[in-house]
Amino acid sequence: METEDVLRKNRSQVLGMLLEEFDVEKYERTLRNEGREEGIRYTVEALQEAGQTREFVIDKIAEKYALLQTEAEEKAERYWK
Repeated sequence: METEDVLRKNRSQVLGMLLEEFDVEKYERTLRNEGREEGIRYTVEALQEAGQTREFVIDKIAEKYALLQTEAEEKAERYWK
């Protein structure tokens, strides 16, 4: 019997096991972090395109996203084009 056949035959058990292992809080945390990171990227790019200096961008993302100065510098460096 192939793996696919076993999974189909035991579908409800397999789904139950997957749902038991699924960590909703971790999933939601991941979504929030990804959304936050996307916001930081967009802010860096938008301010850069508007002609702002790197120092200005660093200060703004540090303020807006409550980042330490070193974190803001790393984010600006990562997303600066």
